[in-house]
Amino acid sequence: MDRKHFLKSALLTTGSLLLGSAAIYRYLGNRETADAPLSQAIDKIQDGNMKKVLVVMSAGTKRGNTDRLTDAYIKGLVERGHSVTKVYLGSMKIEGCRGCGVCQRLAHQCAIKDGMQDIYPLFAECDTIVMASPLYFWTITSRLKSFIERLYAISTDDKYPKKDAVLLMTAGDDEDATFEQPLRYFRLLNQALGWNEAGVYCAGDCTGCEKLAREIGKEHLENAYKMGLAL
Repeated sequence: MDRKHFLKSALLTTGSLLLGSAAIYRYLGNRETADAPLSQAIDKIQDGNMKKVLVVMSAGTKRGNTDRLTDAYIKGLVERGHSVTKVYLGSMKIEGCRGCGVCQRLAHQCAIKDGMQDIYPLFAECDTIVMASPLYFWTITSRLKSFIERLYAISTDDKYPKKDAVLLMTAGDDEDATFEQPLRYFRLLNQALGWNEAGVYCAGDCTGCEKLAREIGKEHLENAYKMGLAL
């Protein structure tokens, strides 16, 4: 057995006790996000008769605080009768923009062939874009930022399709300035892209990964649900 296979075998045998099988799988091969079936990353929840809503959930953990807040909002959307598609950015491979400019020279086709190719048509047909993110280092996740950067490919003379935009966020603390930076960026983004701000909900005082269990206040889930109903 060569050194590479020996280390891999040892890691599977002993490391699983420390990290768990899911973490071992992620460590050994980063390909599961790129090769995963579309259904694992994109969930077409409802085909309604009102607005078409694309929900982009950027937290890396499913069923964590941000995902639960997002699902509460989606519950309201579904009851209201909207069409809803949910995208798990954490289950996809999406690079940031390379700044190569190819998209602006060749029919607005991005040179990077990754998960964004599945999202572009969903974005094109939606009326409302919902961006959900935990607070990481005082702003949105890098996954969500990469998604936003890659929208440049569909721009024409720095003009973008008109959308209603919603921001959902969670954070561990709940100070006056906790969400200041991402809110500022979100509003600047709407202004620059010509989008209409259709709602913001920031859920502070959530328990994150530093504890044994992630927790989000029931009042946040109820408020997000009502906000979804009101869209």
